[in-house]
Amino acid sequence: MSKFASKIRRLAKSDNLISTGGVSGFVQAVLVPELAVMLVQSDMSIDDEEKAREVLRNSVEIGHMLNEEEDETIQDPDLEDSQAMEET
Repeated sequence: MSKFASKIRRLAKSDNLISTGGVSGFVQAVLVPELAVMLVQSDMSIDDEEKAREVLRNSVEIGHMLNEEEDETIQDPDLEDSQAMEET
């Protein structure tokens, strides 16, 4: 990303997507999805970009199952301290 950051910043002056979301927003919104398509094409020997996009769409559900994340909970340290005091 650092290799292209200066060029992307220069383009931000004339590109709405880049100027709105910044460099990291552009990378996430444009470059990552395009790279994913290219990787699918390469890995699965697919010539057609649209077929590669279809493979990505069809793999979303299995991706969620394989990379399931539990909902994170954030504990309030003040609440924990008061509960510990009550227990003693």
